[in-house]
Amino acid sequence: MSFGIHDRAARLSALATTPFDVLVVGGGITGVATARDAALRGLKVACVEKEDFAYGTSSRSSKLIHGGLRYLEQANFKLVFEGTHERATLRKLAPHLVKPIQFLVPVYEGGKHGRLALGMGLWLYDTLAGRQKPGKHSRHDPNELLELEPLLRSEGLTGGALYYDCMTDDARLCVENAVAAHQAGAVLLNKARYVRPIREGERITGAEILDELTGRTVTVACRSLVHCAGPWTDDVLAAGGDTQGMIRTSKGTHILLSRARLPIRYAVVMNAVRDRRVIFAIPRGRVTLIGTTDTDFSDAPDSVCASKDDVDYLLETVAFYFPKNAPTTTDVQATYSGLRPLIRDDSDNPYNTSREHTVVAHGDGRVTVGGGKYTTYRRIADDVVKTTLGVLGFPKRGRPKCPTLNAPLPGSTEAPEVLEAARQHVSGLPVDIQDYLVEAYGARAVALPVEHAERLVPGCPFIVGEVDHAVMEEGALTVDDVLVRRIPAFYEAPDQGLECLEAVADRMTALMGWDAAARREQLDRYRTTVAVSRRWKTER
Repeated sequence: MSFGIHDRAARLSALATTPFDVLVVGGGITGVATARDAALRGLKVACVEKEDFAYGTSSRSSKLIHGGLRYLEQANFKLVFEGTHERATLRKLAPHLVKPIQFLVPVYEGGKHGRLALGMGLWLYDTLAGRQKPGKHSRHDPNELLELEPLLRSEGLTGGALYYDCMTDDARLCVENAVAAHQAGAVLLNKARYVRPIREGERITGAEILDELTGRTVTVACRSLVHCAGPWTDDVLAAGGDTQGMIRTSKGTHILLSRARLPIRYAVVMNAVRDRRVIFAIPRGRVTLIGTTDTDFSDAPDSVCASKDDVDYLLETVAFYFPKNAPTTTDVQATYSGLRPLIRDDSDNPYNTSREHTVVAHGDGRVTVGGGKYTTYRRIADDVVKTTLGVLGFPKRGRPKCPTLNAPLPGSTEAPEVLEAARQHVSGLPVDIQDYLVEAYGARAVALPVEHAERLVPGCPFIVGEVDHAVMEEGALTVDDVLVRRIPAFYEAPDQGLECLEAVADRMTALMGWDAAARREQLDRYRTTVAVSRRWKTER
């Protein structure tokens, strides 16, 4: 059952001719998870995305699946409980993508929290997680901490601790949910822009959708319209006539350094030099990820990018914690920025704004969701579908129950024989490529065309066959889709994928049938994407 360029015309036709129960607007993690959940409950579902699956916030997070240790400061035990338990659920449903990682928390004289407060907080964190936590925390004196992480600042160090959370590839987890929604029977289309709702009287009967690839406008018949638009939520609401916004957008910027520049062993929890906010330094394959900032953002969501102040804010904190390896701006290999779609409130700054989600039924067949954490996406989707079932008139008694709690994602490697099949399929390749492909695709690695195993970038495990797979099986339509959200070259390759840009464009030209002008447009677009991520370098 393909989910690529060859069946895209059929999916567009289905949008125009099928009466749907639910049309989901937005192809981020909440949107595709909602589409999957609703389809598994037997509803006829469509999902449209103006750019690409995971285009916005869902590919620009800190790439963690975590309970949110810092929310204990706000006494938000409910959010921590939900986060730690969803962490356990996702480890079961997608073990290839959700993996335990140890976090090291150093404590310094005059720091935000002392050793006693840290120990109590970690005990509570483990307690709220219950029996399914990845591991127990441990406390350490200064000498032990420096043995664990030799690059740490030693001056003023009073001790610290190790605790467990999980990391993921956020874009790939979103794409895998999109594939799962497709397999469940939902009709998903990226590069399909929501224009406006269609009503008969006071009731939603459909929506107008513009296909960006063909320029064709289609009317989608639907009984309910679900807004999962993240930072674009207020724009989507405005298209339906709503003048009251609900979203407070907060910008989070991350920087990436080569692992050689900051070769840390553990993910390190730091407090920002300027305001003592929590910042992470996380080892991820070929890079070390530093983030994130948390500042209000009022411009158009598509324009978000790192500023020089964002980069300086992160670098000065890294310099405090790792003085022997203090990086400079010339060491920054890549940056990315995303927007948190928080629910608007009267908090004095976005860092203190609640991360809990809100689902609103508008009374005319529309449902809107805002807020929430990536970690709890499955639970958010469950709440959205429950609300939508009510909008559709399903009586509470007898409603289909949430199916995703025990439904593994397509790449799940929980069964040993499935993992073995994936490893056998790639066994003839270099070890680093084998490990990368099995970790990224899990059971779905058996579908990769490993006969095209040439490296896209020297020293990196990305292969040419992944480009074919992205286009034919994962809905990728542009070079950006492939190098940013299917293969992490934008983040991890030394030159952010520019090294392999021409080769990828050539491969996609053969698959997509682009002419010379279309190919050139794709090259220009990707170069612009990279240039925007480096714009901070020219600020004064």
